[in-house]
Amino acid sequence: MGEYNINGLGIPMFLVFMTLEYLFLRLKGRTLHRYSDTVTSLSMGLCLLISDALLKTYTFAVFIYLSKNHAIFEFTAQEPITWIFFFLAIDVCYYWFHRMAHEINLLWGAHVGHHQSEEYNLTTALRQSAFQYGFSWVFYLPLAILGCPPEVFLVLFVLLKMYQFWLHTQSIQQIPFIEGIFSTPSSHRVHHAKNPMYIDRNYGGTLVIWDRLFSTWQPELDNDPCHYGTTQPLNTLNPIKANFQHWAILAQDTLHTRLWRNKIGLWFKPTGWRPKDCIKQNSKGVPLQKTGCAPREKYDPQVSKWTRWYSGFSFLCIIVVSIMFIFLAPSLSGLMQLLGAAIIVYGLVVVNDLLEGNKRLAWIEVIRLPVMVWLASTLWFSTSTTRIVDTIIMDKPAAQVLTYASTPSLWPQWHPQSSKVYEHSQSPLKKGEKFEEDIETALGQNHLAWEVIQSTNEQWVAHANNLTNGAKIKLQYRVRNLGNQTEFERTLDYTLPNMAFVALNAIFFKSQVEKKSEQALLRLKAAIEL
Repeated sequence: MGEYNINGLGIPMFLVFMTLEYLFLRLKGRTLHRYSDTVTSLSMGLCLLISDALLKTYTFAVFIYLSKNHAIFEFTAQEPITWIFFFLAIDVCYYWFHRMAHEINLLWGAHVGHHQSEEYNLTTALRQSAFQYGFSWVFYLPLAILGCPPEVFLVLFVLLKMYQFWLHTQSIQQIPFIEGIFSTPSSHRVHHAKNPMYIDRNYGGTLVIWDRLFSTWQPELDNDPCHYGTTQPLNTLNPIKANFQHWAILAQDTLHTRLWRNKIGLWFKPTGWRPKDCIKQNSKGVPLQKTGCAPREKYDPQVSKWTRWYSGFSFLCIIVVSIMFIFLAPSLSGLMQLLGAAIIVYGLVVVNDLLEGNKRLAWIEVIRLPVMVWLASTLWFSTSTTRIVDTIIMDKPAAQVLTYASTPSLWPQWHPQSSKVYEHSQSPLKKGEKFEEDIETALGQNHLAWEVIQSTNEQWVAHANNLTNGAKIKLQYRVRNLGNQTEFERTLDYTLPNMAFVALNAIFFKSQVEKKSEQALLRLKAAIEL
């Protein structure tokens, strides 16, 4: 899955789209967002992203292992048929996971969080159960056995999830020509509605042809407008309680029922099934999701304006910390992963508890806030070292090659980034000698202070401090005699000073540096062999 989790950097993009939807609806005179519901939905979305960041590295490793070692057929990413076939295959796998998540008690507990919101807008798209990925990944493993290249699966899976984001809106009505073929906001509104006739319909992710094929299709009807939420109301803003709501009911029934076959079996029974002796113990009963329900008053606790402002500010701070944590998660130690996740999730609990009008956790803020500041600063100043190694064969003696490369005054002649070297010597620099250099980067000119730390007949090594941005650089040239030819190896290690540069490096800088490093060696070869 790589050194970093790029999903974290997608959060600001989603926030922009959600803000645009909110403004568009307000201009139309429609109010389809509630402050507390939005905070809870986004809180659950952050919980999911944190869970995914900790799980996906390991679960995707299983997919890669099966694809490489147990694939029945051979598909390559270069063939269009691979992308077409596995687009359909991933979509149908999603359909069956999604359907099973609505039809089996255990899986419904890992999916119900996505349906608990009584509003329907783009924030609902991010309102997901934190445990859903812990179950859904198994449904895609048959694709690895069929021979789906891991990179193809990853790209198509991400596109599938991104496609579903725009479906969660009431600002787009039915779309001619594609309704009943592609999943649309209209068809997905039906899926989220708790109207009895809309319950458990329209499971398709990108295509709804699967719903038509397997008899789960239902169009949105003008005479039966959608109302949202689950048959059993959540009645809390707490993201932890929301994630465990259905499983808590199953756990209670497991303790109360007398028959062992029911204690185990009820987890795998159809959604909402309960043992008879548990129904008798609770005369009110637990409404079954399968039945749906009529519209009801929404859960909307009222709090003071100060509480809303404080909760909002705290939540924005948590979002910023979460972006850094999710992005850096694969590179963090196991202890730091657990500690960071605990601090962020507890912060989300506090924010939503305050929005319910509770003050029971307010006194702990004197501890939580400094801990959150510590986590933020630790993540912000996390460093990252990138290594780029390039090798080329030259038709010149090793001594001549290393002599030319280790003469910094000649660097602007062959390295694309080197614009000026403050060193006039036309001979190689030796251990202990210093010089300075200006380089051109995507963010402008940077000034480097170099010191040579090793110089032998086979190797030349220098360290640099980037005086512009604080980065640390190690450059190593190594030559190996191959008879009439020379193998020249250039190793560049650069350590970036904070989260902003680490993110830019992952998105853009690294690929650019790799290209320029390759160009540099080709130009060096041309200059030496001239």
